[in-house]
Amino acid sequence: MPKDLKQRAQIFQSFDALKGFREILRETERVIVPRKVLSEDDLDMLDRKIKMIKNGMIIKIIYYNNGQYIQLEGKVSKINLNTKFLQIVKTKINLKDVVDIKSDDFPDIFDETI
Repeated sequence: MPKDLKQRAQIFQSFDALKGFREILRETERVIVPRKVLSEDDLDMLDRKIKMIKNGMIIKIIYYNNGQYIQLEGKVSKINLNTKFLQIVKTKINLKDVVDIKSDDFPDIFDETI
């Protein structure tokens, strides 16, 4: 193709006239949920569950992230009580954001609906 025709073809290539507009629209569509305040009993139960978690366990966890609650199920790859972080596969979760944890490895006293 001659050089003039290539330059002319570039004029008609698609472009994003409103750069970033689609991302802004996606953000406005998202509903932000306020963070739940857990009772002392719920915090105590959650603390006991966290102390029972070991690497390799399969758990189901609900945590707060960027204005929404996320439910994740997977294998615990790391847990560090000193830094207060839990990692499920590649997802790092701050323990202060955790609302509930469920696992088949927990005793029956922890049986609750998640």
